[in-house]
Amino acid sequence: MASPYSNISVYFFAICLDSFMLISTLNGKNLISTTQWANNLSLYFLENKIQSVSETTCETSFNFSLFRIYYYKLFNSNSEHLSDNWLIWFIGFVEGDGAIQTYDNGNRVRFVLTQKESAILYFIHNKLNIGIVKHFPQGKSGKNNDFYRLIVDNPSQILLLAFLFNGNLAMDHRIKQLSLWIQSLNMRFGDNTITFLNNPVFISLQDAWLSGFTDAEGCFNVSITSNSRYKLGHVIKMRFLLNQKDSIILAKIRDLFNTGKVNIRSGTTGVFRYTVTGYKSINTIKNYFEMFPLYTKKADSLKKWCIIHDMVINKIHLTKEGLAKIRMLQKQINVNNSITNKTGVSNP
Repeated sequence: MASPYSNISVYFFAICLDSFMLISTLNGKNLISTTQWANNLSLYFLENKIQSVSETTCETSFNFSLFRIYYYKLFNSNSEHLSDNWLIWFIGFVEGDGAIQTYDNGNRVRFVLTQKESAILYFIHNKLNIGIVKHFPQGKSGKNNDFYRLIVDNPSQILLLAFLFNGNLAMDHRIKQLSLWIQSLNMRFGDNTITFLNNPVFISLQDAWLSGFTDAEGCFNVSITSNSRYKLGHVIKMRFLLNQKDSIILAKIRDLFNTGKVNIRSGTTGVFRYTVTGYKSINTIKNYFEMFPLYTKKADSLKKWCIIHDMVINKIHLTKEGLAKIRMLQKQINVNNSITNKTGVSNP
């Protein structure tokens, strides 16, 4: 408490859904009592607007407070069905496979997710209540390579995604794409609608970002090759793979797991691959996905991949029956891999 004769004033403030209320509570000097519209969700403290802007590249933690406020404003309902873990998974999925597009000289924005697997797009669509899912049965240019797209071009829904992504992206090129979105949105809704945060978020094995990124870019691979040095004349190799043009994020993931290697992918130009092999190293991968499960059909591939891993660890693969079961599981994994392969182009 401050003395009524003091120069110190104490202020309590609250963010309301449609307005900002700043209420002075003591009879000191320079007391302010004011109410201002704040549809741009900026905070005002005393006479100065406080904006959460950063000029540094320091990593930060995930923060969804403004997203949840705007979600309520947009849909007149809370976002309790969207857990932080799910939102972090979604961000990882988008960073791996999303299109944050700005075109028409910055006047229009669009968000696109392209997948062969329709279920994951309908799942996201229903979860966030945004966009539409379209089927392209003949693929691109009439080729028999069908795929699906979740497309969001409603400006208010794009603004919701901007609040979700702002300050919560890990990859530099995604942050640059978001900056163009925010420029366009501020031109449409007002200069102070959203303040761009250029600092990457801190990702770890204690959040679901890598799970989403793996659903977009990952692969669980099993190979069985002939080798006379091994019992039954075969050797089983297992790999966890992530492919990306951004080698920096793959190096971060390698450092998180403290295993594996990042190399240029053979037969490609500018595509890098993170590879984990070795049965002891795979234990770390398994432990992570037990905490943060996958949502696409890759979850089924992972389950079978883990069964094979346990069979090899327990030497069941050294029997004819065990090897036959592993071959069957391997074929099922390969089928799932063909379904979840990336396809189509994200451009409108």
